Amino acid sequence: MTKTGKPSLSPFKKSCVCFAEIFLFVPALCILLAGAGWAADIQVTASVDKRELTLEESLNFSITVKGTTNAPRPELPTLDAFHIRSGGSSATLQIINGTQTSSVTFIYRLLPQATGTFTIGPATVVIGGKTYRSEPITLVVKAPSKTVDTPKEVFVELRVSNPKPYVQEQVTATLRVYHRVGLRNLSADLKFPGFRKEKLKGPVRTTRVVNGIGYRVFEIPTALFPLSAGRIEIPAGIVEFDEVKPANPQKPFDPFDPLGPGSIFKHATPLEHKTLRTKATTLEVQPLPVENRPADFSNLVGTFKISARLSRSEVEVGDTTTLTVTVAGRGNIQNLALPSPDWGENFKAYQDQSTFHQTHTSQAISGEKVFTFALVPLKTGPLTVPQIGLTYFDPERADYVTAQSPALSITALPGKKDAQMKIEDADSGPQLAEDILPIHTGAVLFENHRLAPGSGWLYGLGLMVPPGLFLVYAWNYRHRQRLKHDIAFSRSHGAYKQALKKLAALSHECDSPNIARELSLIVREYLGNILNLQGTAITSREVEEKLNKGGAFSTEAIEATQKLLEHYETLQYASSPADQPEGLIQESRRLLERLEKKS
Repeated sequence: MTKTGKPSLSPFKKSCVCFAEIFLFVPALCILLAGAGWAADIQVTASVDKRELTLEESLNFSITVKGTTNAPRPELPTLDAFHIRSGGSSATLQIINGTQTSSVTFIYRLLPQATGTFTIGPATVVIGGKTYRSEPITLVVKAPSKTVDTPKEVFVELRVSNPKPYVQEQVTATLRVYHRVGLRNLSADLKFPGFRKEKLKGPVRTTRVVNGIGYRVFEIPTALFPLSAGRIEIPAGIVEFDEVKPANPQKPFDPFDPLGPGSIFKHATPLEHKTLRTKATTLEVQPLPVENRPADFSNLVGTFKISARLSRSEVEVGDTTTLTVTVAGRGNIQNLALPSPDWGENFKAYQDQSTFHQTHTSQAISGEKVFTFALVPLKTGPLTVPQIGLTYFDPERADYVTAQSPALSITALPGKKDAQMKIEDADSGPQLAEDILPIHTGAVLFENHRLAPGSGWLYGLGLMVPPGLFLVYAWNYRHRQRLKHDIAFSRSHGAYKQALKKLAALSHECDSPNIARELSLIVREYLGNILNLQGTAITSREVEEKLNKGGAFSTEAIEATQKLLEHYETLQYASSPADQPEGLIQESRRLLERLEKKS
C-alpha cells in the first residue's frame, strides 16, 4: 500500500519561494509605511534656545516641519531687529510599532541689533499647495552687564584717527579686538555710510596692556574719506568669533606665549560662538573753507609734493624732449587732474597718458601720479619751461597751498638740414647650387616614352601642385613667424584696420575740439604703429623725418599728413563752423588710405 501526501520541495525550490515572499512583502510594507507617513498631518513649529539674551549673545532659531522629510525652506518673517545667519538643516525618520514619523529642521542664528522686547512672527511653509504657519515667539534683548571689577576675556573697540576731519581728508578707522582667550573664525561687519573707504594693510597682530592686564590684539584698519560736511555717524559694528577657553583656567594668561591660548597643541574646550559690538562713533566733518579759496582748486585734499625733470636739456628746434612731472603725497591723489600750463610761443606740448601708483600701509594710503609731456621748442636760444602749479588744501595747516614745479631751462639749437637718406639694397636671395647629373649605365632611358594623347596636362598639374603647396605653406609659416618675432612688422600689419575701426566708432555728435582731439590720437597712433614709434606724442617734424626715411612715401602724402595734424591742433583751441565732424572723419579716412597705399 502506497502512502500519499504533499510532495516535498527541494532546497532550491524552498529558497525560491522564500525569496518571492520577501520580494512581494517588503514593497507592500514600504507602501503601507509611506502611506502612513503621507497621511500624517503636517505641523510647523518654531523654537529658540533662549528667550532672554544680551547684545553680546546670539540665539538659535529652529523651524521644524513634522510629517515630511522633503519640505522646502521656510519663508522667514521680517526680522529687522536681528541679523540672520543660516545654520543648515537636518532630517529625521523614525518607525516605531509600524508608525512612521518624519521631520526636517531648519536652523538659523539670530544676532540682536538693539535692546527691547521683540516678537518673531510666524514662519510659513507651502507643501502641496497648502500653507502652514508656526506660532510667534517673544524675545527680550538686554544691554550687556557692566562688570567693572572682573576683567573681560574679549572686548572690541573702534578708533578713528581724527574725529573732526575736513571733506575728502583721509581718516583711519581701526577696529581692535582685545582677547585673553583663543579666538577662531573671526569676522567683522562694519558699515561706513557717507564715506569712501579703502582697505589698508592688515590685519595687524600686536599686544597691549589695559588696566595692568595683557591682551593680544587684532587691528583691522580702514581708510575713510568723508564725502560731505556735517555730522556723520558710523553705526555699531558686529564682530563674530568662536571662543576657545584655556584648558587650565588657573594658569595665568601670558600674552607673549608663542603658542597662544587655544593652540591646537593644548587641551581646549569646545568652541563657543559669541558676538560683540563696537560703539557707534560720530564724526564732525568740516567743510573746506570758502575764504581765500584759489580759482584753480580742484578738491585735492592732503599733503603733496611736485617735481619735474627733462629727458634732454639741449635739443634742436622742432625736435622733442620729454617733460616728466611727478605729484606724490598722502590724500585723494587718484582724482588729481594736472592743469595744463600756458606754454606760450616758445613750445608746443603734447600730453601723454598719466600713470598712477598707490601704496597701502597699516596707517594710511599714499601714492604718486606721473604726467609726461612731449615738448617741441619753436625758437632758438635759451628757453624757460613754464612752471606747473598744484593747488591743494592741507588739513594740517587748515589752509590752501600752491606748490610749484622747479624752474627748468632748455637750450634750443638751430635745426639741421635734412640729409640725403641712403637707401640700402635689399638682401639678395640665396644662390641655388647646380646639382651633379646622375650616371646612367643602360640605354633604356633613351627609349621613346611618349605620353598618351591629352594626358600631358595631368602630368603637368601633378608636377606643379606639390611645389605650389609647399610654397604656400612656407609663405604662411614665414608670415606667422614674422608676426611673432618682428615687432615693427606686427604693429604695422594691423595698424590700418585698427585705425579704421576707431574712426567708425567715433560719434558724429561731438563738437569740433573733441572730435579733433580724438582724430589726432587715432592718426598719431597709426603713424606710431607703421613707423614703430613709442607713444602718441609724435610731432609733425618727427613725422616728416620718419616718413622721408627710406623714400616709401611721396612728398605729397607727407605734406598732407603734416597739414592735417596741424589742423587738428588748431581746431582743439579755435574751432570753426566750417569744420564739421563728418568732414573731418572723411578727411582722416582718405589720409589713412593714401598712407596705406604708399606704405
